[in-house]
Amino acid sequence: MKKFILRYLPVVFWMLLIFLMSSKSDLPMNGTVTEDFLSKKLAHVFEYTVLMFFMFRAVGEKSPAKAFLYSLIFSFSDEIHQLFIPNRTGRLRDIGIDSLGLVLASISIIKLPTWNSFLLVHPPRKPKK
Repeated sequence: MKKFILRYLPVVFWMLLIFLMSSKSDLPMNGTVTEDFLSKKLAHVFEYTVLMFFMFRAVGEKSPAKAFLYSLIFSFSDEIHQLFIPNRTGRLRDIGIDSLGLVLASISIIKLPTWNSFLLVHPPRKPKK
């Protein structure tokens, strides 16, 4: 149970943080319109890159596709959530930008083996035969 909590607590914490940020209806503007757009979209990429790392760590090394899918489902739900927040909109484009973060993390996980050992502090147990 302790290992389960240690693996999933960062995922829950990060999802909660994303949810809370998405709940803000009065996001300040950062610089020019272009600078504001870029900074907010880069924030999307960063948020979902981190979520993918946490999710991969939680579900285990044999399930990177599951980690990607769960993170993508959360992205969809977050955009739906934003439809109910004043002055916010849920956009398919943002899901695409979130997916970019998921893909960047996935490539890092697959191509850089050191990420596996770093992320899988508590790898899932292999069943005894």
